[in-house]
Amino acid sequence: MSLRRVDLAAILGFLADVGRLEFDDPYPIEFVARLRDLVPCDALTYQEIDLRARRFPVMVGIDPDGPAGEADGDALYWAVGPCPISDYRARTGSLAAIRMSDVIRRRRYLELPIFREYFHPVGLDHAIDIGLPAPAERLRSFILFRQTCAGDFSDRDRGVLEMLRPHLHDLEERAALRRRLKEVPAALESDSKSRAWDTLTSREREILALVADGRTNVQIAALLWVAPSTVKKHLEHIYEKLGVGGRTAAAMHMRNRLPVGVTRRDVVSIRTPGIAPQPSAPG
Repeated sequence: MSLRRVDLAAILGFLADVGRLEFDDPYPIEFVARLRDLVPCDALTYQEIDLRARRFPVMVGIDPDGPAGEADGDALYWAVGPCPISDYRARTGSLAAIRMSDVIRRRRYLELPIFREYFHPVGLDHAIDIGLPAPAERLRSFILFRQTCAGDFSDRDRGVLEMLRPHLHDLEERAALRRRLKEVPAALESDSKSRAWDTLTSREREILALVADGRTNVQIAALLWVAPSTVKKHLEHIYEKLGVGGRTAAAMHMRNRLPVGVTRRDVVSIRTPGIAPQPSAPG
């Protein structure tokens, strides 16, 4: 379905808000809470499922009274599950946003042990799930629930989540970039330049890594959901802290700071829509 202008504006607002969050691993509780504002629900969980080990290695959710919060939640889930959406993803490999009602008839769902013994006792009923890339034998997704009285998720809800899905990948790439940047100081010697690097904020290091990859201020601003003037101001602070005169010297400083075996291509693994990766410098 075609989303309304108000829905597109809500997606852009969500991306702008979460773009200001600085997190190294997906996904912090602040992100999960903001997603619930975008698609109203009674419970929401980011989950990673190990199908072979039959367990949830990672769960970040808003539902303190739900099954995910119980100590024996894993055992109960696998005793009566998996849920039809997880089974569907394991069989098809599809990552598309999908509702429970899209994969199983309502009457049949209400008869399943996963509903009667796992979801229904804590008041959860309708569900919609948005898949994320994962290694073999694993699933990753956000799953949203509503109580029976709230009604099923709409086509609008599914459309919003589906449009959001590629942007989640970009956010994960940024989190990976931050993890890489944290590795840099550990490999540095205790000289004046290293101490200058330590004074940079995580956002300044992020911008500097993109500058070293040949990105323009406009491209960096589009990627980080900020104004070009904000990028310019960050660069002014970077130049002052590093004691360099401009963009080229700052980029060279970044390249010289990388640990042995780590290239700027490793650090800058973000892909900006519509912007081709910049060619590496000779040598």
